[in-house]
Amino acid sequence: MEFKIKKEPFLQALSWTQSIVERKTTMPILSNALFHITKNKLSILATDLEVAVHVTVNVETQEEGKICIQAKNLFDIVRELPDQEIIIQRKEQNRIQVIAGKSQFKIIGLSVEEFPQLPQFDENKSSLIEARGLREMIDKTFFSISSDESRYNLHGVFLEKAEANNIRLVATDGHRLSYVERELGQGFGIEKGVIIPKKAVSELRKLTLYGDVEEGVKISIDGRNLFAQKGAITLIARLIDGEFPEYQKVIPKRQDKHIILSRNEMIGALKRVSLLVGDRTRGVKFSFSSGSLELSSSNLDLGEAKEEISIGYKGENLQVGFNSRYFLDVLGVIEEENFILEINGHVGPCVIRSTKDPTFFSVIMPMRI
Repeated sequence: MEFKIKKEPFLQALSWTQSIVERKTTMPILSNALFHITKNKLSILATDLEVAVHVTVNVETQEEGKICIQAKNLFDIVRELPDQEIIIQRKEQNRIQVIAGKSQFKIIGLSVEEFPQLPQFDENKSSLIEARGLREMIDKTFFSISSDESRYNLHGVFLEKAEANNIRLVATDGHRLSYVERELGQGFGIEKGVIIPKKAVSELRKLTLYGDVEEGVKISIDGRNLFAQKGAITLIARLIDGEFPEYQKVIPKRQDKHIILSRNEMIGALKRVSLLVGDRTRGVKFSFSSGSLELSSSNLDLGEAKEEISIGYKGENLQVGFNSRYFLDVLGVIEEENFILEINGHVGPCVIRSTKDPTFFSVIMPMRI
């Protein structure tokens, strides 16, 4: 089997496999990508058994067939080749030869029979979702996904259908929660919410940026799999088999105090005060008094920091501690000049809201300082 392809489209297609394939694995086949030639089309498939990608690209060939090639090695080789036509040939004993001009490489492949079977995407069951809006939703929830893989039901984003044609995304790590809704397309329906794993969410965001940014993403939920397609790229993700927490219970029903603050001023002050906090807790004390908010931090090994911000607050003096990183993550995805901070006493959570997007908010639990 042999095919010819230009460097640039080949490199772009291979780049999609790099974040999918396993670098260190007890199953060598997961370091490989499956190359399938049919009718002048090359299909490249890669998987780690949780997330898979299927890429199609045009090639020149009169043949059909399949080969398995080590994905990272091939990507590195193609990246360094001169910008000209590349020839891929399958040799005996699963060996592959790569030729470009005067450059020649021989790579040891694996048997195609070892490559895992992947579920098939049925376009008839998919809904077209607005790419830009989906990307915004991911950006406003991704940072709240738990990094603790042992808490598997929190190691992803919860997707469910909301009222009317709205789609809802929720993420939490147990210390904070982010919630956003959008109306992104007609006809998207799922019977119950599903948890999309963190790695798949990251790949889905990349997909929204692929090709024409205004083009929609076809998405479907079929059994325990999520399918997403845009142009020549199809993502397949195994959904997390678990129950997402009853997040509604941690969303405060009523907050006594609503304060409008300058986003840029708060970001600057938090970054400065956080220079002297511990790397693990990132704890900053918020001291509210009439007309002002004082941010302060203290570290036995580093010293103390303090900064005051003028705010439109009238009420009792309050002192509460929060993780500064959590605040900065939320403020980083709010585009407006101001944001709304809602608090309710010394021990309750705070809620950060956008002034222009009522469907987005983030809940941050307090901490002892």
